[in-house]
Amino acid sequence: MESESFLFVGGEFYYDDQWNTELPSFPSEGTIFLNGGKACLTVICDYLRDHGIHRVLLPAYLCPTIVDTIESSGLSFDYYDISPTFTIDTNDLEHHLREKQAVYFINYFGFSPNPNILNYLSELKHAGRIVIEDNAQAGFLTHVTGDFAFNSMRKLCPFDGGYLKTSHDLEPYLAAYTGRENRRLPLIRQYRSQLKDYLFEDIGDRESLEALFTLAESNYATDGVVLGDEQERQQIEHLDWSAIKWVRRQNYTNLLSLISGNQLISPIFPALQPDNMPLGLPVYVRDGLRDQLNEYLGENGIGLTIHWEDLLTDPRLNGNALAVEMTRNILTLAIDQYTNQRQLEYLAQKLADFAETVNLC
Repeated sequence: MESESFLFVGGEFYYDDQWNTELPSFPSEGTIFLNGGKACLTVICDYLRDHGIHRVLLPAYLCPTIVDTIESSGLSFDYYDISPTFTIDTNDLEHHLREKQAVYFINYFGFSPNPNILNYLSELKHAGRIVIEDNAQAGFLTHVTGDFAFNSMRKLCPFDGGYLKTSHDLEPYLAAYTGRENRRLPLIRQYRSQLKDYLFEDIGDRESLEALFTLAESNYATDGVVLGDEQERQQIEHLDWSAIKWVRRQNYTNLLSLISGNQLISPIFPALQPDNMPLGLPVYVRDGLRDQLNEYLGENGIGLTIHWEDLLTDPRLNGNALAVEMTRNILTLAIDQYTNQRQLEYLAQKLADFAETVNLC
């Protein structure tokens, strides 16, 4: 049996043929395939600006890249409050509504707002307000609320792309992005190809991989590529998404059970929704121990994600005390399709070990 010292949990996706299927399995009908979530939002902003909408009302807790994209598109932004349970404060949202302003909401970690919130957002839409639904962490949903809804596939699999769904005609805005070179794709493909060899065969070195990944991410941020790559689309649509969804849901349920007695952490979503596909299992870490815990886990081969650490130092975002507090204490545990039961048990054990060292077991 593989020794515990060789176990790892989390990290970036690598190529893995076990999820491939012969028949298309992704519900892409009625969507536009673009380069990623940022590309989708860029085109949405083009539409807003062209239709006299100059501001976007955003949740106070969000990825700074969203603000970067809106700002670079020439639009302004305002914020409404999100509770620690990731529920929209509709009173605060209502208070910040202005003329010529779209409303943006996020299906955090693959979880939709409750039915009352969705009804409220639908009423805004029916009243003529443009509503933007960010499914970047949710993959795809059977029911879409927004005038625009988009996702980001690289958060769920080792391929780039974003699917944008809308009844509005966006073709006039896509032509402007024809011919842009995608400098990221060759780099990230090389990274994803080499990562599996590094993890399982000890081929290559971490420093070279990290440099490759960093350069790929830098190009993603600066290239301004909007149109999607056909090879990436084909790969995405020939993954077995029903199996991926099932594994993610099983892993979520299993990990919830494994950490149920750990007083150090509190799951934010203590139950799955009937049909959602979770991004991860987000928890709050108590007593200001999040960074110490994350460092300890990293030393033990567990690479987790903080959503979104850059919020703390971004002057456009860190003025909301509640959002800052949430960011300081949150950690997203891995439950993706690359994580097996033994890895879940290893993750849970290391969480318990750390809790014991700080007398919180």
